Order: sequence, then structure tokens, then C-alpha cells
Amino acid sequence: MTSVRTGRTFTAVAAGILVAAGIVAVEAPAAQAAATSTITVDYGADRGAATQVASGFLHGISAASPAQYLVDGVKVRSQRGADYHPNLPSLYDPATYQRVSATGANLRVGLYYYTANPNSPYRNYRPGDNGNFSTWTTIVNGVVSEAEQKGYRVNAWIPWNEPEAQWGNLYTTTYFQAHKVAYDAVKARNSSYRVEAPELSAYNFTKLQQFLIYCRDNRCLPDVLSWHELNPTTTDVPGHTAQIRSWMQANGITPMPIAITEYQGSSYGNADAWAAGPNVRWLAQFERSVPNGLEDALTSDWDYIGSDNNFIATLGNSADKATGTLPKGVWWNYNTYKTMTGRMVNVTSSSATTVDALGSLDTGQRRGVLLIGNQTASDQGVSLRLNNASALSLSNAVHVRAERISNASTLSAPQVVLDSDVTLSSGGATVALGTLPGNAVYKVLVTPATASAPVTRVEAESLSTTASPGLTGRVFTEAGASGGAATALDGTAKGQYLQFTLPVAASGVYDLRAIGKRNGNRAFLALYVDGAMVGPPQDQYGGAAYYPTDFGTLSLSAGNHTLRAVVVGKNAGSTGYSMVFDRFDLVRVG
Repeated sequence: MTSVRTGRTFTAVAAGILVAAGIVAVEAPAAQAAATSTITVDYGADRGAATQVASGFLHGISAASPAQYLVDGVKVRSQRGADYHPNLPSLYDPATYQRVSATGANLRVGLYYYTANPNSPYRNYRPGDNGNFSTWTTIVNGVVSEAEQKGYRVNAWIPWNEPEAQWGNLYTTTYFQAHKVAYDAVKARNSSYRVEAPELSAYNFTKLQQFLIYCRDNRCLPDVLSWHELNPTTTDVPGHTAQIRSWMQANGITPMPIAITEYQGSSYGNADAWAAGPNVRWLAQFERSVPNGLEDALTSDWDYIGSDNNFIATLGNSADKATGTLPKGVWWNYNTYKTMTGRMVNVTSSSATTVDALGSLDTGQRRGVLLIGNQTASDQGVSLRLNNASALSLSNAVHVRAERISNASTLSAPQVVLDSDVTLSSGGATVALGTLPGNAVYKVLVTPATASAPVTRVEAESLSTTASPGLTGRVFTEAGASGGAATALDGTAKGQYLQFTLPVAASGVYDLRAIGKRNGNRAFLALYVDGAMVGPPQDQYGGAAYYPTDFGTLSLSAGNHTLRAVVVGKNAGSTGYSMVFDRFDLVRVG
């Protein structure tokens, strides 16, 4: 393999590639140079385990939506669901529960949605009405009892949502009493059940203090402290979590875990709720809050009002609102975030409120992953500095692949802007990534250099295949194909698949690459290796041409493995659901 391989989207002439000391910068500068922010990644500075703490979703998954590949393509760490709300996804609907539970997510359930259900006999009842809390106890016991009877696994019970907004001047009186009644009822059933509160609509230090003092003195401290961070621009989450944790320590309260159960966005239908570039800073701020006790953060759901009868789950604004089958630009952030495994590393920006970033290092998988987000509506230059990168090097070089995620309402694929080996000097290197458009994101993958890595190339037409019932893998010959032939699936609908059996000679860590072919009748597909989705989905629609793609690094044992390419949709311009694979490459990196 050559030491420099340019991404398919740009040619050396068109992109103005500058090669110097092993560093490749792609894209000519704009006519008027944008200000440049420097992102510095220190792979020697450990920031703790990578857990995708902010990959949670409010009402994100229902029984029918979004499309399964959109769920498989992200880490669903947590979901907050309704109990009996008529429109929102209810974890009491068995099909919804089973689908969400299968992700392994922490499931959070509100006890209060009966107020929105026109069929509820308690709809007009508010805890404490005329001094009556016994009905509230009945409601709480009924909801929790049903969960027990159905064998449901609930991570946390939420007595009320945004109580300071909904209860007004009764917040410190009736709501506090309602919390204690719910707390006592839940704990009476099982002392290990977790109660999460107060779910404030925004961080409010005074109101949190009032709540915690009451709970301390009345023996009803929540197991998880929660509030929302809803704003068009990123808030000071690390400052908020540090402030309340410090106050608890000084006031006789053992700090409990913190959950931010709604974040990003200002109002229904406002695009600031799914702006891709600002979303990166939200993710970074939550990662910086983990040392302060942050347990989970869930992105908001501003696509639909909960009472909208047309409501569909969109994975927290990540899927298109109309169908829930196509990814917005921001979905690709969470798809990348899923691959941040191993350990988080220290990432700094010369201007974090302009361009911010977060990153990880997985020495076992031999990869470093970065998200770099433009917080502004204007173009920003980005320079990337890698320090202590030797843990990822091979022959004193790393491979850097950068893709640009646009801030789009639907985005079938990011655009490759850099795909090159980079030589290290004293364990580091500087890479010019070029201009990042307003609200856009760079996804950066750093792996061992591939120039000298051993590669196993397997022609797709040589592999054993199976396909959806009624279909077969069709081998055809063509001069432009590697080895003179390729394998196609003449698909006709979503859900159809073409499966290859791929032999692996030796156990190890591999960068899985492939060559596909675009054309006007091609599908949008996702690749599953041994049943698990790997890498990003692929849009094979375009002008007729073979193209390389990279599914990322993964561990493979010696023996046969299944590679199933599943049709998950198609580009609006495509006339069909066909797919073509020419070759698979296994690049040994560990």
C-alpha cells in the first residue's frame, strides 16, 4: 500500500493537497482565510473510561421507529420513557420495552404521565389536591407494580418532570411533599429501587439547595439528582455539576450520581436542537463533568410536541422527522461517539467556544477517535495537533482519516477530506484539516499507519454468499473490478441482505476496508459483522464508479465470520435497492 492515499472526494489538483514531512492537508483555503483554532490531543493524558455518558435519548425509541440501523449505529446508554402517555413511546408497551431493553440502556420512567392520558381516571388529579396524597400513593404503586409483574427492568423512577415550572409557588411545599410520598412508596416496594429527582427544567442552584435540604431533613434524598440543560448554546455543565457536588459535600449530603435528562435546544421545531457542530461541545462538556458525578445525559426531543398524534420517535432529533428512517447530520456524531471506546483522553482547544472537541484512545482496538465541532455559523480553520501518539503508530507513523459531517436535515454520508499516513516526530504531528463550515463537524480516526501493515485482500466474488429469501448474490465480470469481477445483490426493498462468509487466518485487530460500486440504482446499506453493526452506513448511490470505504477497526478471531450487508433505505435520487461489493481488505493493525 502507498504511504499517502487521498480520499475519493478530492483529487490532488482539485483539493490543493500539500505534502510536507508526511503531513497532508486537503482542500484549498477559502478566498478569505478563516480564523484557525488548534485542537490538541494528548494521548498520554488519561481522562477516564470511555462510556459514552451523553449518548442517552429522551423518548428516542418506540416499537416502530426509528429505523433499526439508526439504533444499532449508536450507543443507547439511556432512554427516558413515558408510562401511559397516549403519544410518547411508553416503556409499558411490551414491544417498545423489548426493543429499548435490547439495547442495554438505562431505562428511566416517569410516574406522572397519567395527567396527559384522556383515559386515565386520575387525569385531573394533582398530588396534594385538597390535602389528598393517598391517590398519589395508589398511582405510584400501580405503575411500579405493573413493572414488577411484567418483569421490567427500570433503572430509575421519576416522580415528576420540571416541577418548579409546573408547580410554581407550590414547588417548596406541595411538590416536596409529593416527592416524599412517591419516594416512600417506591422504597417500600423495594429499597434498592432508584428514585430520580427533581428533574428541574434548568439548572437552578437555589432550587436544588432547597430540594436537597428538605430531602436531607425528611429522609427522602434521591438516588440520582437530575435536571435539564436546554439552551441554544452550550451551558457550563462542568461548573454546574461541580458547584452542586461541592455544596452537598459541605452540607452533610453524600453526593449522589447526577443525570441531565434533557439537553440541547430551545424550543419545538427549532434547528438548534440538532445542530451538529454545537452538539460536539455538549458531548465534550458532559465528558468533562464525569469527575463531578455525572452518570447519564439524554439529548432532548424537540421534533414533536408530546400531544401530537403524528408523533414518531426520532432518537432524540437524530433521525429525519418525516419518516424516522434517515440520519440527520447530528446522528453521525453519535455514530462516531459509539466508537469512542477504551479511555477518554485530554483534548483542548485554543478557542473552545468557537471550535471544541473530545477524543478517545483504545489501545486494544488500536484506534483514536475525535469529534471536532464548529460552534459558530461561520467558517473556521482547524489545525490538529497529536501528542504522545506513539501508542497508535506503526513504523513511526499513524494513519489519519478525517470526514466532514455537515449540519444537514438528512445526511447519507460524511465527506472524506483526508485519508493519509502521517509521520510522527518525537511522538507527535500537526495536521492541517482546513476550513470547517459553520455548525459542521470533523470526525477524525487515528490508527496505525497502513503503508507497511500486512493486508489480506479477499475478492468478494470468491466468497460464499447467502441472501434474503428469493434473492441470490450475483457475480458479474467487469474490467474495472478488482480481479475482474464483483458480487451484486439486485435488491428490491428495505430489509433485504447479502451475506458473505469471510475467513480470517489469524486472530488480531484489523481495519476492515472494502471496495464497493456506486450507481444510480444503489441502496443505502449497513454492514453487520457477526450480528453487530460496524462502521457507518454506506450510500452506494452516485455516478457509476468503484470506490474504497473503511468500516474501522475491530477484533476478529481466527476462523469464519459473517459479513451481512443490509438494505436500510435509499437515496432520494436512487431508482433501486441494489448493492455491489468488489473486494474486502483486512489490514492487520494489532
